[in-house]
Amino acid sequence: MGYYIGYDRGVKKVQTKTATISSFAECAAAGYPVVESYPRRCRTPDGSNFIEEMIDESPPGRDGAACTMDAKICPDGTSVGRIPPNCDFAPCPNEPTL
Repeated sequence: MGYYIGYDRGVKKVQTKTATISSFAECAAAGYPVVESYPRRCRTPDGSNFIEEMIDESPPGRDGAACTMDAKICPDGTSVGRIPPNCDFAPCPNEPTL
């Protein structure tokens, strides 16, 4: 009994209703641990897991296009990269466009 009393004094009991938590934001705001992963996760003491919703932050008009990082060397010695969405090379400076 003495061991139990000593142990009980050092434990902080948290009385929170986890049934009212229904999202990652609510879970994190309640102070539950957040796992720094991608996407982040929050877990309540009753074992419920909430995953942070990711928002697409790509610039408008990109449509998620990604081009290779190669370059074209222009006649004047400068270089140009590819431009989404078709990933064609950008025109060289002082080069007529078709």
